[in-house]
Amino acid sequence: MDRTQNISYKDCFSVMDRKIAYGSLVIVAVVWGATFPIIKLSLTFIDPISFLLFRFAIAAVVLLPFVIKKMNKRDAIYGTIVGIPLFLGYVTQTVGLQYTSPSMSGLITGIYIVLTPILSIFILRNGLDMVKIYLAVAAFVGMALMTISSTSGEALGNLLTIATAFCYALQLVLTEKYLKTGNPLVFTFFQLIVVAVLSLLISPGSVLKAGILTNGYVLFSVLFNAILGSTLAIWLMSVAIRNTNAYISALILVIEPVSAVMVSTIFFHFPVTTLMILGGAIILVSMVLAINRENKKI
Repeated sequence: MDRTQNISYKDCFSVMDRKIAYGSLVIVAVVWGATFPIIKLSLTFIDPISFLLFRFAIAAVVLLPFVIKKMNKRDAIYGTIVGIPLFLGYVTQTVGLQYTSPSMSGLITGIYIVLTPILSIFILRNGLDMVKIYLAVAAFVGMALMTISSTSGEALGNLLTIATAFCYALQLVLTEKYLKTGNPLVFTFFQLIVVAVLSLLISPGSVLKAGILTNGYVLFSVLFNAILGSTLAIWLMSVAIRNTNAYISALILVIEPVSAVMVSTIFFHFPVTTLMILGGAIILVSMVLAINRENKKI
């Protein structure tokens, strides 16, 4: 029996069929992958912290009407806690994109696929499952093959993005830990608020740069990342993790750097190589094996 049938909180925004959860994670991964080159171009006009402030402030405002009557202390506390690694992940990733390519950033960020099952051992008290580790590593190898022919960047950007990977893995695992019975909408809202508020605190002058939103591309980028890349994507991811687990979610989200490479290839004319095709095949096989294995446990 699908465990979603046993969830006590009857809310269409909180419960989804396992297959729908998988599909939702694919959508999230594709959207997030597309944000890499979009953000990269934006950073020629706006600094990273101002971008994050506008992105997440707008994202929170968009979500506010859906949560205003559902606020509760539990989700506020846990959403705030999980919002901290989310903030650190976005700061290091966005700043890192100033110094490295979208494809390289996507690759390094994808290290969280390997880190997630490892962190789960310590935070969720999951037993050591070497098959999970092997499949995660296989997915990462596939991702590396897809991007190895188009990677470049400075050491600083790459180091910052390694920190991003750790933060994202931590955010995934903490979401599974704290969202078993909570409201994903409220949980997501407070994560968005945390990123916006912390961005403002470390760079108060960012609010004075709102005029940059008159730039058509910056406005498009902020709105795309706010509505699709933040409000929708983080909510979908939270609901999906609640109805699957952090490990499966991380494996499906491996499509994110693949999407980053594909968007970069289409819009920046990076060549498609044999290694990219091979890497994509390895990723697909790893995902299918992991999902089938997890479903057999239900």
